[in-house]
Amino acid sequence: MNASSKERLVLLLILAYALVLRLLLWSQPLHEPANDEVEYITVARDLLDGRGWSFYDRYHWLRAPLYPLFLAASWGLAGDDGWPRATRALHLAALPNILLSVLSVSLAYALTARLVNRRAALLAALITATLWTHATFASLYMSETLFTVLFQIGLLGLVQAGDRQPTAKRWLLIIAAGVALGLAALTRSLALLFLPIAAGWLAVHLHRQRSGLPHRPATPLLAAVVLLASAGAVIAPWTIRNYQAYGGFILIETGLSYNLWVFNEPHEDRETIHRILENISNPVERANDATERGLERLREDPMIIARKLWPNWVFLARIKPIQDRFLMESYYADVDLPLFVAALIFDDLLYVLIAFGAIVGLTHAVRLRRQALHTHQCCRLPVAPAILCLLWIGYAIATMLLTHGEARYRHFLFPALIPYAAWTFTALKRGAACFARGRVIAIAPLMGVFLWTVLTAYPWGWAVENLTRGSRALAGDVWMALGAPDRAADAYLSALAAKATPDGWLRLGAAHLARGDIERARVAYRAAWDASRAYYIASAHLGDLERSLGNLDEARRAFAGAYADEQRVLDWSWRMLGRNPPTSLDVGDGLDFGYVGGVYPAEELLSRQARWSAGRALLRLGGLDARAPVVLTLRLAAPHPNRPSIPVRICITGTCRQIEAHAGWRTYTLMVERRNTPALVEVHSPTFMAADGRRLGVIIDWAAMIPLTGRER
Repeated sequence: MNASSKERLVLLLILAYALVLRLLLWSQPLHEPANDEVEYITVARDLLDGRGWSFYDRYHWLRAPLYPLFLAASWGLAGDDGWPRATRALHLAALPNILLSVLSVSLAYALTARLVNRRAALLAALITATLWTHATFASLYMSETLFTVLFQIGLLGLVQAGDRQPTAKRWLLIIAAGVALGLAALTRSLALLFLPIAAGWLAVHLHRQRSGLPHRPATPLLAAVVLLASAGAVIAPWTIRNYQAYGGFILIETGLSYNLWVFNEPHEDRETIHRILENISNPVERANDATERGLERLREDPMIIARKLWPNWVFLARIKPIQDRFLMESYYADVDLPLFVAALIFDDLLYVLIAFGAIVGLTHAVRLRRQALHTHQCCRLPVAPAILCLLWIGYAIATMLLTHGEARYRHFLFPALIPYAAWTFTALKRGAACFARGRVIAIAPLMGVFLWTVLTAYPWGWAVENLTRGSRALAGDVWMALGAPDRAADAYLSALAAKATPDGWLRLGAAHLARGDIERARVAYRAAWDASRAYYIASAHLGDLERSLGNLDEARRAFAGAYADEQRVLDWSWRMLGRNPPTSLDVGDGLDFGYVGGVYPAEELLSRQARWSAGRALLRLGGLDARAPVVLTLRLAAPHPNRPSIPVRICITGTCRQIEAHAGWRTYTLMVERRNTPALVEVHSPTFMAADGRRLGVIIDWAAMIPLTGRER
């Protein structure tokens, strides 16, 4: 096998590793949406349901459109699973984003091969595949992954267009780069003002090499114009749409107007600002108002700009334990030790190494004069592409410092940082011959400032606390797996001493149950519930225990919680509870958690406490140890607008029959074969869109499995 074949094989292995890592993270239960995800998911759902961009009629800003459209398309491909929050479909909708993330690894390889060399390209691909930021964002409903891929394509096209190319190919590369960067701007408008900078770089670079080209290309100025025109042609339809919809000019989004007011020391608090903006229905007027208020504040105190530079630098450079760092089903839950340690190494530590390596690499790539540095020939780097990367890094950081910095925004810097970090790490193998001592000394202060920022802003207490708690909880889990609940309980108590969390109490309760100590388990579960009344998993565990003990009123109170989201209690209980289901089920009575799925929270419906289905309701009913046939009895209603009845398909462990459900209550009886195990009943129905945005199928009030006696037969 020659060197080229080996390189391709290694790249394929890296891509496979990237895919497996991302699928492993994705395979956990659907994480709780956080940050911008809530907005993106809502807008995508509106687009699928035909409500267009109505979300932004009452929001702080108008968002760039491409990612909501991408998410809506992904969600549409996943289908509608007939679940209240389309849980499974939404989970599947992340798969196209995961494929994009793997594509980003391949693009990192191609970009590094062009910016640096092929030896560093494989390492850059491996870094991109492993970096926890990229791996977790692949499963998040956020725009960062799509932006990264489009920006990488645009950057690669620009760099290749600057090479010595045949004229026709050069024009194609310039157009492709413009289209990709235009699409990137439609994903995150951060790229918008970089377009003229990129066009200027292209013009200067082509001018400098023009005389040495075998074919005289068109003028460098024309190349810059074509790049901008290609990007503009992509952006223009959205701008025109905005003018037609709102009667004013919005190029892409209005986030800059919002930032101008909110992040320049306004006199109003954030809640007041949001209330003011959300009361302005037209995004153009909303943006104009926010812009004017922000500029007025800056005119009052121009030094705001200077005061915000260092805090925004800290916000950008620091390591912050944000909610979506671990893809948790609930952010009240504990992060298990292996996942926590993996993030410390492959997110925090790797980020610092990338930053250091990139600073060294870029410093050795850029030189103001034509002569090369006194380094080994194989270590030398192309100058012009490095200048383009530095222009992007400097522009992006300056934009964030002047507007608003967040740790996750450095995601946009990695496409330009990772190639030069990979060069530094591969050059270390060759020793001092690849490095200019004077340049390393010159950048030492910059590296010191960066390291000082990271170390002083790092949440050391959070890290130590979670490592201590996680290691003790892991020891308890091992003892539980080995069948030693007494030792597990001791370990869990030690973990609680390090940090008391709802999950810590739940673990202790499970250990007490395994020991047969019901009363102590009850105390532990109640402690978990008291620790966070909004933690629906604690509510469900306590309710399930109280129900099993016959304390029905206590069980109802626990399942209801104080602040717990009943829909989340329903969905989680369906997956994790439901042992020993009853033969009859009063749907909506507050004790059906774990036995019903695909339904909405209980409410008073047609004079009964019942639940709407979302199109595919699931019921667990206990099996009957009887020789006689069994009858399934269901009480349903289907008050659909303008429809006296609807077809409903009822399936019992694979056997399906169809009935007609009517607007009023009716009881339906179906004969089924004798079963000695719990039965799964599915109720499939058409849905309609309610005024509150829910998809409603049928109302379910009661279900039972009843054996037939000889007389009834």
